[in-house]
Amino acid sequence: MDFHEKIAVITGASSGIGRATALELARRGAHVVLAARRAEMLENVAGECRKLGVRAQIVVTDVRDRDACRNLIAAAGDVDILVNNAGFAIYDSSEEARIGEMRDMMDTNFFGTVHCTQAVLPAMLARRRGSIVNVGSITGIMGFARMGAYCASKFAIAGWTEALRDEVIGKGVSVALVCPATTDTEFFMKAERGKQPAASRLILAVPPERVARAICASVADGRYRRILPLTATMFMRFKELSPGFAHAVFRGLTRLMERR
Repeated sequence: MDFHEKIAVITGASSGIGRATALELARRGAHVVLAARRAEMLENVAGECRKLGVRAQIVVTDVRDRDACRNLIAAAGDVDILVNNAGFAIYDSSEEARIGEMRDMMDTNFFGTVHCTQAVLPAMLARRRGSIVNVGSITGIMGFARMGAYCASKFAIAGWTEALRDEVIGKGVSVALVCPATTDTEFFMKAERGKQPAASRLILAVPPERVARAICASVADGRYRRILPLTATMFMRFKELSPGFAHAVFRGLTRLMERR
């Protein structure tokens, strides 16, 4: 796919994977529309993108608000690429998880994806052109202890993406899912709140730039799902083939790490 002059909307673009994706798309010649709640940080990212010779627009957006997502897409114009990246995590045991925080994660991570997708999809289908990439996680493929609510939101994204892909196949719109493991961003420091689960230490963190390249590759080829890094790909495939055994192995490894 030629990214030159394409219009790309990226949610959660103020930092981490969103920022890296905006810059990667800008390097490839796409004009970017950056959405998040933190205006000052969005301006900083927009400035970096403009230095690469493309247009960069910011739209302060809370993806939990359906109308705000509609306004975002309307402000962007004819959107060629939508990257649903906005999200956050709070890690807690199922027993201790706070219902308010769980709802907030689902509203942001899952319904934010739904809101933006529903806002952009009619025009993409009418033009028979467009690409939607949803940023999932390996926690949307396998549940991990003390991450239950976050896993639930990412499982929801995975199911939504599969259904949406089946609905639009043959209609000119591609839908893809990118599932990173732990990434080297502030996201995980906030999520762990000083209580890092062993699960997030077993697979080495990948830089957000690597995830951004995977997102761009998914835009280009429309492949349904990418998992990264390779160690995560291998373990997730093992889990899908033998879920009970995979969970037993992971429980053993995490308990060993927790004792240490």
